[in-house]
Amino acid sequence: MNLVPVDYAAQVPELMANLHAPGLLLVVADTRRPANVMTIGWALFGEVWGEPLCTVLVRPSRYTFDLINRAGAYTVNLMPPGNERAIQRCGSVSGRDVDKIAEQGWTVRTGETTPAPYLAEAVLHLECRTVFTTPVTNALAPRLLAGNYPKGDLHTIYYGLVTGIFRHG
Repeated sequence: MNLVPVDYAAQVPELMANLHAPGLLLVVADTRRPANVMTIGWALFGEVWGEPLCTVLVRPSRYTFDLINRAGAYTVNLMPPGNERAIQRCGSVSGRDVDKIAEQGWTVRTGETTPAPYLAEAVLHLECRTVFTTPVTNALAPRLLAGNYPKGDLHTIYYGLVTGIFRHG
């Protein structure tokens, strides 16, 4: 597989366009298998502290939560068209119960700049090293809290330093 390093800022519009539909895939190292995948529809792409960052949100109730805390690195993967059902599936079942990567027949590779796994079938992936985390708290604006957290289970936000971004060729 040929990985081509690309400019981060130039990829942000495509990442944003795919974030909500069909979604992006967060991939982290797993303790029971090579990797776990989770569909994400919320993320931030930009620059903070003079560095390129990709922030992702994971709820403590998710299987991915302990994995991302343990790993300290993750990738965000943009899948090609035709994977919409698979992306939806990865957001509707837990890695506690299903090896979602094996189920889809995807191939796990190790990152170029971090030990974080990525999906070989992706068209683009970002490699990120966690540099800061913060929990969402009840101090969030009441409208956002009520609309997004009716059952509690507040996310933790992971600020990932983008150490590499690659197109798959």
